[in-house]
Amino acid sequence: MSLEKMKINMDGLTVLITGGSNGIGFKISELFLANNAKVINWDIKKTQNIVNLIDKYEDKYLYESVDVSNEDTVRRAVENIPEKVDVLVNNAGVISKSLLEDIDFKKWDQIFNINVKGVALVTKYVLKKIKKSSHGRIINISSMTSKIGMETYSIYSSTKAAVSNLTKVWALELAKYNITVNAICPGWIDTEMREQLIVHIAKIHGLSRNDAIKKILSYVPQQRYIQTEEIAFTCLFLSSKLSQGISGQDIFIDNGLTNTFIPNFHSL
Repeated sequence: MSLEKMKINMDGLTVLITGGSNGIGFKISELFLANNAKVINWDIKKTQNIVNLIDKYEDKYLYESVDVSNEDTVRRAVENIPEKVDVLVNNAGVISKSLLEDIDFKKWDQIFNINVKGVALVTKYVLKKIKKSSHGRIINISSMTSKIGMETYSIYSSTKAAVSNLTKVWALELAKYNITVNAICPGWIDTEMREQLIVHIAKIHGLSRNDAIKKILSYVPQQRYIQTEEIAFTCLFLSSKLSQGISGQDIFIDNGLTNTFIPNFHSL
């Protein structure tokens, strides 16, 4: 679907998005910009996607290299953004897969520092600027794995469960400031990481690439991948005035997969 068809006017609003250089975060950035918002992107790496947005939206788009897991870096970066932030999208995150007996706890700490501590650090230091908005919004990108068990996802799913529960706590704490806090929990999305899933499933089940794709989609009731635009538009809606009554929620965008998943998919 073209960006022109997904319209909710965000004129005058400032949106901070972490991890906006690629995938979901880039599409969220692109959609908010197309709806007249001013967008700030914090990400470690400046990609060609970022260069393209800078060229197209020079007066509305700001990129800064920020490691969300580093408190000093986050604290300094907050000084470089406007005094009022209307929407914060905590999208930055990384994934890791391994069986329980193969868990590398250095990797565990790294993933938790980005996926959980990073969300908390950014929200803590940006909060004073969100409080200056007439209808502040915090949107955390969680995962369907926050709800269901999937083999090899010990580290990742536990971080996303933490994000979903932080969402509920913050929704209560911040309600008195008219700030809503929600989590979006995507299923399998059509991003660069899709290829990693295909290769992984092909390897452990001894399948060709095409057969691995068929196996993956056979688990999905709608028989398709989620498109990044679907996640981005949900962020846009949650940022609108008519979403004020939605807070403390896990919003699953997974083609119905969460309620139908069966075991022995990611491991034998």
